[in-house]
Amino acid sequence: MNRFLSRRQALRDSAVGFGGMALSSLMSWDQARAANASVINDLKPRQPHFAPKAKNVIFIYIGGGPSTIDMWDPKPMLAKYDGKPAPFEIKGRALNGSQQILASPWPFTKCGESGREISNLLPHFQKVVDKVSFVRSMQTDRIDHSTAQFTFVTGRGFTGFPTIGAWVSYALGSENQNLPAYIALGEGASIGARAHSSAWLPPVFSGASMRADAASPIYDIKRPEGMTADRQQRLLDMVKQLNREQKAQYPLDQDLESRISNYELAARMQMESVRVADITKESEATRKLYGVDEKSSGGFGKLCLLSRRLVESGVRFVQMYAGGGGSWDTHSNIAGQLPGLCNYIDQGMSALLTDLDQRGMLQDTLVVCSGEFGRLPTIEAANAKPGRDHNPYGFSLWMAGGGVKRGFDYGATDELGYGALAESKIGHSHIHATVQHLLGIDYKKNTYYYEGRDESLVGVTPAHVVKELFA
Repeated sequence: MNRFLSRRQALRDSAVGFGGMALSSLMSWDQARAANASVINDLKPRQPHFAPKAKNVIFIYIGGGPSTIDMWDPKPMLAKYDGKPAPFEIKGRALNGSQQILASPWPFTKCGESGREISNLLPHFQKVVDKVSFVRSMQTDRIDHSTAQFTFVTGRGFTGFPTIGAWVSYALGSENQNLPAYIALGEGASIGARAHSSAWLPPVFSGASMRADAASPIYDIKRPEGMTADRQQRLLDMVKQLNREQKAQYPLDQDLESRISNYELAARMQMESVRVADITKESEATRKLYGVDEKSSGGFGKLCLLSRRLVESGVRFVQMYAGGGGSWDTHSNIAGQLPGLCNYIDQGMSALLTDLDQRGMLQDTLVVCSGEFGRLPTIEAANAKPGRDHNPYGFSLWMAGGGVKRGFDYGATDELGYGALAESKIGHSHIHATVQHLLGIDYKKNTYYYEGRDESLVGVTPAHVVKELFA
């Protein structure tokens, strides 16, 4: 009796079922694409999961590992043991294995109503310290720059995952359709542009690099020489029609959808980005506040002023890098390097808090300032100009505005500033959960289907919202 096999049955039964496995994989891929077909792929403003305390974020990222025990986490016991062996073992990367304590070379001053001590390296920040809350018990499980930076901005210690700004813009979109929801200012992360990448989230949520330069604020944003506005519009109309025809043929192609959105956004940005980047429109008093004309710190002051203008214009997430003043990776000669580094950021970041507060914007804008880790209380090597090695075990960050308490300290490190105390340890995942919560985002629900599962910024890392910080 003749028996006919269907193609599906033949694939399933032949070659020990490997054909069926291939078919199943292809069908699963189609199902996954169909599942994501309804995923939001634009920057239109979206409702948060619950009432937010903040609408925007400015993230000052000090890539390289700032020495917080020399800046805003004073440890008087360092002076007691200065030049002596540590009273307990200090673990480093075993490059030199030094156990010799190094006291901070700079005095600290009690500041504001809170009376918290801030290094004299930061005279401007001393005046605004009452506006901020410190998280003094940060730690990370990564000890090298690149992996620690990936961890802090993406939640994973390796490349290939979306950054916090991408997740926020994916969840909430933008209040200004003529600018990206996520903008990166300056340089300073050793992982480069991956520090503000959207990875496998649609490209429209990636951070756009921008400069405080009204003539050319975004790379390749200017109209080509000889191209009139009318001619450009006719070209854009033609491309738009071709895109529509392509989209009709491939409705599930998200990459195409993102490219269309990005090209249309780029056209709108030509006018808006120039307007926002033109800080010459600011008053002389405001420019003086930020110190934009200062030789050593004016570059960062301009970025800080631009960040205020961006959130004022509806940009959801601004990531500002503090690397223009040199390397914060002070393995040697910390006494010679840190003063210039602190001077580079001090006036600008302090002016940002003052300006936001004066304009009534600080209550809606969350400002976060941190590096990927801190520095050890010991010297790295015995020489004439010692420095400090990486310290992932205990460091500090600060937050201000956006529903965060003023003049509050959360957690602590030990008497030498080496390790976060066990009862108050905070990791990157807790900060990610907290920032999202302040924006009205449930970090467990802000997910994207990728490679067979719902991914999120926090992932499977243990996390909770640090509500003790909330006003």
